[in-house]
Amino acid sequence: MKGISSENQRDLILSVGVHKGERLLSPMEVAELLKKVVDAGTTIKELSGEIMLDSTMIARFLRLSNLSSEIQHLVGWGGKSKISFSTASEIARTKTIDEQNFLGRATIENNLSKKEAIQIIETRTKFGRPISDCVEEIIKMRPQIIRRYLFIGGVRSSEVRGQLANMTQRERDFLFGEVIRSVLPGLPSCEGQLGKSRFSIVGNEDLDQALSRLTSDFESIINKYLELRIHQNG
Repeated sequence: MKGISSENQRDLILSVGVHKGERLLSPMEVAELLKKVVDAGTTIKELSGEIMLDSTMIARFLRLSNLSSEIQHLVGWGGKSKISFSTASEIARTKTIDEQNFLGRATIENNLSKKEAIQIIETRTKFGRPISDCVEEIIKMRPQIIRRYLFIGGVRSSEVRGQLANMTQRERDFLFGEVIRSVLPGLPSCEGQLGKSRFSIVGNEDLDQALSRLTSDFESIINKYLELRIHQNG
């Protein structure tokens, strides 16, 4: 397969389609590899035959390349603390980066489904209303509203960003799990995602309260522990 190594090709095939077990790659990692293959000259039709995935699904993965860098690390295969692949692909259809960021955050905070995300985007496109109003309208249609808290921060150290860029998503998630347990011990209700340059923590009201009790802002503390862990592991 042009543009990627045989190891990448194996991981790609084992991470797409229908799987009962854990996938080796995140949706964003799949999207990055598919883009490399297409950029190397392989057509989507040829690629479809090589990885046994229909062209429509490949196009959905490739659409993730248009997703805002601020929310890319939030994309996963499922779970309340992640934006599902199918929902993220819909969010990537929105017109501006600001709208993507807002809808991405709203998806995590309100556990929006793919169907709800599509309704929001269609309302925004058809009536030209602010994306925030469209989200609020869809949420109000629910019989019960459950709010989650999402905190997003940036990795400040260029050295740490360089180290993270060389890690897989699975390795970054494991590292960030250690960091969260150090910063917020005894808080099982929160989950975190770590990208190449951004990170996020998602949880209930107890997370909001725990972060408010920190002696410094959570972004500074997370960066401090990230640098410490990176140096320990290096």
